[in-house]
Amino acid sequence: MPAAAQTYGPDVVPPYTTWQAGWNSGRFDRMHVILGTVAGFTPYRLTVALPNGGTQMVDLKNGTDIYPTGATPSEGERVALVGYYSKGTFIANRVILHG
Repeated sequence: MPAAAQTYGPDVVPPYTTWQAGWNSGRFDRMHVILGTVAGFTPYRLTVALPNGGTQMVDLKNGTDIYPTGATPSEGERVALVGYYSKGTFIANRVILHG
């Protein structure tokens, strides 16, 4: 697994499927990862409370994987969204919940 601080190009999404140790200390690829706390979840939509006090709404698509497999995001749970920005919108390929 690549180091948490490794940088990927805009079209290459990191292969993360588990929580990375560096994320606990704020080390992450800001082009491909959003860290925060689940503020709300409905099918195809996740609202994340960000560490800076703001919130960000992220749309999930068919095929967005949630890890651990079978888990459902719950309000207050720490979360990492792995994906990419497209025209100002973050597209989540994976949702990783911190146990």
